[in-house]
Amino acid sequence: MAANEIKAIDKASVARICSGQVILDLSTAVKELVENALDAGATTVEVRLKEHGLQLIEVADNGRGVQPKDYEALALKYHTSKLSDFSGLESLHTFGFRGEALSSVAALSELSVTTRTADQTAAVRLDFDRHGKLVNKATCARGVGTTIAVKDLFSTLPVRRQDLQKNVRREVSKLKLLLQQYAILSGQAQLFASDQAGKAARSTLVSTGNAG
Repeated sequence: MAANEIKAIDKASVARICSGQVILDLSTAVKELVENALDAGATTVEVRLKEHGLQLIEVADNGRGVQPKDYEALALKYHTSKLSDFSGLESLHTFGFRGEALSSVAALSELSVTTRTADQTAAVRLDFDRHGKLVNKATCARGVGTTIAVKDLFSTLPVRRQDLQKNVRREVSKLKLLLQQYAILSGQAQLFASDQAGKAARSTLVSTGNAG
């Protein structure tokens, strides 16, 4: 049998593969979003799962919100407000800095961001495609802060999606432990997490301070 010719992988496949190396499971997806919230100065962060995160993950905060000038670049790979060059690593004081989180989430799911700054009279919902490109923008109601919604995580990686479905309860347990650790690390920030599956009432996973 003849060997296959060596050739470049198409850009779309590369993006999906690389994103799957950043977002490994349910816990790392939520971790990246919680860190974004804390880096935005949030004092309250709420994580809401639907169907154990298989259908929907929402992370809402009361942080600074996203400036309109940053909408277009928000989910583009290697775009970040936290670092401009390598030397900046020495003075970095944030959880995240690579500019990979939202772009990776966008490549692996359906991503939308609803955000409002203190200078705005209304919030804006931003919808992104799998390449992190802003494809829709609409005014909506929300207080100051940001809500990130992730639908159908790993829908572009069927094997990873099947693994999540098979082990979802174990993944939620891992996430619960991770969020408990972040509740300690985040100091004054209040953290609340819940899960809602089927017709059952929403159950609390983590609650600190006066959150929720």
